[in-house]
Amino acid sequence: MHFIKLLALSFIYKSKSHLSLIYMYKLVWFCLFLLGPCLIRAQDTTNIYIKELRLTIDNDVFTSRERDQYYTSGLYVYFRWLSNRKIKKYKIINSISFHQRIYTPKRVSWDDPAEFDRPYAGILGFSFNQEFYLKQKNYLKTSFEVGLMGPNTLTDDFQITWHKVLNIPLPAGWEYQMANSPVINFHGTYARRLAGNQSLDVYSETQISIGTVYNQISEDVLVRLNFFKNTASSSLFGGHLGSPLPSTSTKKIMEGYFFYAPGVIYNAYNATIEGNFIGPKSPHTEIAKSWRLQNRIGFALSLPRFDIVTTYYLQTKETLDAETHQYVGITFKNRF
Repeated sequence: MHFIKLLALSFIYKSKSHLSLIYMYKLVWFCLFLLGPCLIRAQDTTNIYIKELRLTIDNDVFTSRERDQYYTSGLYVYFRWLSNRKIKKYKIINSISFHQRIYTPKRVSWDDPAEFDRPYAGILGFSFNQEFYLKQKNYLKTSFEVGLMGPNTLTDDFQITWHKVLNIPLPAGWEYQMANSPVINFHGTYARRLAGNQSLDVYSETQISIGTVYNQISEDVLVRLNFFKNTASSSLFGGHLGSPLPSTSTKKIMEGYFFYAPGVIYNAYNATIEGNFIGPKSPHTEIAKSWRLQNRIGFALSLPRFDIVTTYYLQTKETLDAETHQYVGITFKNRF
């Protein structure tokens, strides 16, 4: 258990030294080497799984050992289960999740807010989510998020402690982070299948966020290549729960595909940049850009009980003085 915790935390806080980066990558591959045979042997082709644990780790260290900035890390832990309730025979999946998000300027060594190109901000929160797998292979997800932003989350102590443990430069500007404020946000995602055949699927994907922190809308065109299942039983939208497994016991790999999703984001207000709506005034804020472009590129592999999905994100700058940002998200899913 301690070993798995070390793996997760090693993803979250990044190393500026070459030796620390090598150590982290070796740790990841060593864990996969140990877990791989167990996961393959554990595949059960007779059951229908109705519960799932999911871990997602976002971090820009996977793109460069020199990168430690902006949306610098995110940790998301989900427990998902198949609902007994259905809408016109279409299934519903519920989930609860815990998450942490950390935002910093381009250089964590900066201690003068006049140098910052993005404020420090830390968020801890919980979400309740519902996913609806609708007719014509469409998908709808709603999420209600509650939590805290600011010093009361102890995100600053958490990051500083781990930088000390890893013997890397300490963040110097957390005293100027966003002030304490409640996080109350609604998030929605709707994906509609536009076209598809045995070798190609195309979806439009709309996301919207409204609340005390995030207020934005985005539109992506998602293209998926390789071996597919329909939306209600594909890992693309987490639809394996409640779906029959392959009837052939030798079929260990259920699904594998590449995907690419270019899109545009409109930001109405982002409290992690522009200041909190509720609570005391924040010591430092920036001007957020209204329009941004984003590209997502990734690969997914699904076994009957286990999925792994890696996604590379490239986003244009989110403030007037910032730079283009890139990071990688890795998701592990285990059904039971």
